[in-house]
Amino acid sequence: MKIGVAIPAYFGHIESLIYLLDSIQKQTIIPAKVVVSCSSTKESDFDFFSEKTKQYSFSIQIITSEEKKCAAQNRNIAAAKLSDMDYITFIDADDIMHPQRIEILLKVFQENDSDIILHDFLDCEIYDNDSFKKIENENIDVRIDSLKQCYSGCITHKDYNYISINKIHHGHVSIKQYIFNIVQFPEEPSFYTKEDCIFCYRVFSLPNIKDSYIVNKLTYYKPSNTQILYF
Repeated sequence: MKIGVAIPAYFGHIESLIYLLDSIQKQTIIPAKVVVSCSSTKESDFDFFSEKTKQYSFSIQIITSEEKKCAAQNRNIAAAKLSDMDYITFIDADDIMHPQRIEILLKVFQENDSDIILHDFLDCEIYDNDSFKKIENENIDVRIDSLKQCYSGCITHKDYNYISINKIHHGHVSIKQYIFNIVQFPEEPSFYTKEDCIFCYRVFSLPNIKDSYIVNKLTYYKPSNTQILYF
């Protein structure tokens, strides 16, 4: 079963993107393909990147556009290039993956026939190589059918007790590929900065959706100053 990674980016993300791609290379299971959609850039902006990408053992495609695009547009462009995958996982260009993220996602997808997976994340101010600890198989903590749509237009826990302790990063969502054929990230201006929440909300509107929530922290979310309307 093949999983692809979709990464939205813009010019200001290029330096951080290297750290994300390095974290993908360190995965215990390497994804079949990685696609980066980077707006406000031209191909020459990645010239210094060419030798670096040759060191990666996964297939990588970088799509550039000199036009400004919102995050939703970049997500949709990247995901559209992963139509030959069984699963698609999204992550922001300035974030980092736990070394076992792909392995655990595939395990949860296959064991639970999940359509959509969300998970917890690290949001500490300082990240180093010790921030992520190895997760033994018996310590993978998964809740099945434990999520619901929230009145605010995002996804939350059905059990109120989990709301304050188990965070959800909607932008780090993972889905079966067929979902993207039905639901894309909304590109309308009214949804800027919350397009990932609305995407997940709309996925949960589909009939017979099977959801999984992974309690383990599978990504490092680095707050940045790139929360702008257009990339």
